[in-house]
Amino acid sequence: MMKQVSVFLFGAGGVGQALLQQVVNGRSAIAARNQCQLHIVGVADSQSYAFAAAGLSDAQLKEIVARKRAGQPLDEPGGTRPSDLALLQLARQSNARPLIVVDVTASAGMEPLLNEALAQGERVVLANKKPLAGPWATAQQFFHHPRLRHESTVGGGQPVIATLRYLLDVNDSIWEISGQLSGSLGFICQQLDRGVPFSQAVSAAKGLGYTEPDPRDDLGGQDVMRKILILARMAGWPLEAADIRVESLYPVSMANLSVAAFMQRLPELDEGIGARVQTAVAQNQVLRYVAHVSAAGGSVSLQALPATSPLANLKYISFRSHLYDDEPLLIGGKGAGVEMTAAGVLGDILDLVRETV
Repeated sequence: MMKQVSVFLFGAGGVGQALLQQVVNGRSAIAARNQCQLHIVGVADSQSYAFAAAGLSDAQLKEIVARKRAGQPLDEPGGTRPSDLALLQLARQSNARPLIVVDVTASAGMEPLLNEALAQGERVVLANKKPLAGPWATAQQFFHHPRLRHESTVGGGQPVIATLRYLLDVNDSIWEISGQLSGSLGFICQQLDRGVPFSQAVSAAKGLGYTEPDPRDDLGGQDVMRKILILARMAGWPLEAADIRVESLYPVSMANLSVAAFMQRLPELDEGIGARVQTAVAQNQVLRYVAHVSAAGGSVSLQALPATSPLANLKYISFRSHLYDDEPLLIGGKGAGVEMTAAGVLGDILDLVRETV
């Protein structure tokens, strides 16, 4: 029997647009492999929304992507966007199909929406890391929830969360988690290896969609900190952000600039970063932005690693545990980019359909 599932998407940036295209392009494969049909009933950004109780048509979804790429609102000018909770209520009242709420924003303050969706028995998929990396008192309910998935919050398209979930399921004892958790910073470090100035490397990463909308979320280490904190909390260590020591790759004096102004002033950092690159090269090393965490806390920093080390040449996440003590379990490969992240979100949606619908 073909399952009918409604999806309401919050966030229509790069990941949201890629997800809509993947749903449209993969309808026949999704139906054949998973015996389900996904009806995108709503799409909302911070200022506008589009909604159809029966499901937005593929033509409408393509139009939404086109409008966003053209910098236009999702609805006609003059429309008033209801609150997130009101949109949730609209979706719930308009049809009887199971509903999956998807948050691919980078916004803080989404917890009320997620809490209400779960309280009403709906399912939730997150690419947004902030609800999981907030204060433990508000974040803990999202971990190990049977109707919530968040594979794309760490590793993009890599099966990082699924692997950690497996280790926990088989009662393995996790001792340490480490790795290069930022595809954008991994790309930037590889550019530095080639002698590209820091500012140019950052601009290239932003242009390719590898960084967050504000690159400081990557360069400041906050994005990596949130990822390693999410993994720590999954492992059973209820750490707070303050328990993770973070090295920022830009000074405090550049923290409050607009994104455009920040990008213009980036060349000021080229000399300092360049000197660190030269020091590493002189010692046959390379710079990599690495995160470590254990039950006692963690760190996120730019480190010099031997150039011949596999860990210096692999975008990886390492799990050291009772079962993987002498040789840690490594996950490596491409993870960055909106397409990879969107694919992880779609996989979570289908996972929920198979397991809970």
